[in-house]
Amino acid sequence: MATQLFSGSDSTIAPGSLLLYGVVVAFIVYYVSTAIYCVYFHQLSHIPGPTFNKFSKIPFAMSLVRGNFHTQIHAMHEKYGELIRFSPNHISYTNPDAWKDIYNYRTSVPHFGKDKMNYITPINGVESIHSTPDDVAHNRQRRALAHAFSEKALKEQESLVQSYIDLLMKRLGEEVDGPKKGKTDLVRWLNWTTFDLVGDLTFGEPFNCLAKSDYHPWIALVFDSMRYSVWMVAAKQFPLLDRFLQRLIPKAVTQRMLDHHNLSVKKMDRRLAEKRDRPDFVAYLVERGGGLENISLEEMHSNSNLIILGGSETSATALSGAIYYLSRNPEKFQRLVKEVRDNIKTKEDFTLNKLAHLAYMNACLEESMRIYPPVCGYLPRTAPREGCVVAGKYVPPFTQASITPYAMSHYSRNFVDPDKFVPERWLDNERPTKYEGDNRNASQPFSMGPRNCIGKNLAWAEMRLILSKLVWNFEVEVCPESDNWINQKTYILWEKPPLVLQLRHRKDLPVSERA
Repeated sequence: MATQLFSGSDSTIAPGSLLLYGVVVAFIVYYVSTAIYCVYFHQLSHIPGPTFNKFSKIPFAMSLVRGNFHTQIHAMHEKYGELIRFSPNHISYTNPDAWKDIYNYRTSVPHFGKDKMNYITPINGVESIHSTPDDVAHNRQRRALAHAFSEKALKEQESLVQSYIDLLMKRLGEEVDGPKKGKTDLVRWLNWTTFDLVGDLTFGEPFNCLAKSDYHPWIALVFDSMRYSVWMVAAKQFPLLDRFLQRLIPKAVTQRMLDHHNLSVKKMDRRLAEKRDRPDFVAYLVERGGGLENISLEEMHSNSNLIILGGSETSATALSGAIYYLSRNPEKFQRLVKEVRDNIKTKEDFTLNKLAHLAYMNACLEESMRIYPPVCGYLPRTAPREGCVVAGKYVPPFTQASITPYAMSHYSRNFVDPDKFVPERWLDNERPTKYEGDNRNASQPFSMGPRNCIGKNLAWAEMRLILSKLVWNFEVEVCPESDNWINQKTYILWEKPPLVLQLRHRKDLPVSERA
């Protein structure tokens, strides 16, 4: 043997080996006793879930890194029910009442708070409206930013929003007339449009993606940062190994994150230094939100990244999903086309107010965000020291609790045929009897409560305008190579492959009336 375990003939164990054996035995005893405690005696031991998950965070962390957490958590709920335990101290709900109990809180009473184990502080070390666990700081930042996202602001921003969507239609028309005869990847065009628009609203200048038909390097950095963030969250599940696991992240990735932040800082500082008479976010912040008295410059830097991502990628995702599912259901697609073309007589009819009243289009978008929620990952919170009641059941102090939108909206007890695209389930006056029992409150793509999506109004405007103008101007068909497009992984956001469309000019629409 390479190491002599016994000294001479007296069978005495060497001190070094004795220490090693002691450490190994202690580790085994600790791990086994911890597992037994977590499975049988923990305050959450009565909540069902996979046995391994009850005493180990490894399955949870691995599902994050592999990009399949949303399907894993959904499968657990279908097997174990509306309340499950998927990590030693983390429970998940698919009971729709949990939305208001966990997220729709009042600051004056004990409530669930942000769980920093599952959120990443921006690279400048200053918390954003999304990452801060401090309710006071969140409310202060939100009040400062809220004016820029109000319905009044959106009305003033409408012409700017329209201009970018008109440019999208023009560029898609050029694709139809070009060498590829209208065969194009919709995902890229939607990302370019929404990033240009929200970039202009945030920084006072677009990224010029539509003009160049290419991604700006900043946008590539945004997508790179998503996987980095997932790795960070997975590593934070193991505090003793956190620093070691973070070192496994390539330095090139962390450098890109820093480059991403620095570019945002430059753009935001440049816009703040200018005085422009235009209805962008900075104008509302300075004129009506109290300026930098209510939100610091560093907080603006942290929030600018969030605003760009939240106002662009999520809308592009929802629209991609809508087009995909409509293409899988030709009768529903034709009903949408008919509604738009019957109600929109000229290109001047494309107003946000008019589009908001197109019932079937709104139902298609609601159903798209249900079956393919733009943010499909879990939304973790931590119970207060007093504990809380969620969906009629007590949650012990400091328990982590969350809802995963994908699991909630695909849960078979919430929706009949949860994997089928059925816009009619959202129509009050003609909902099929089969779907009358659907619990539509289960689908909350913009979340709920004081921390819900601040850009909801803008997102609806983008989606309605783009979808309606697309089917007004073009005949749309998804190509066979995108038949399985929906099979995607998630790293906070969906990792979307190309959605290849075949576009053709609408034959009965004069060139002068193209919107």
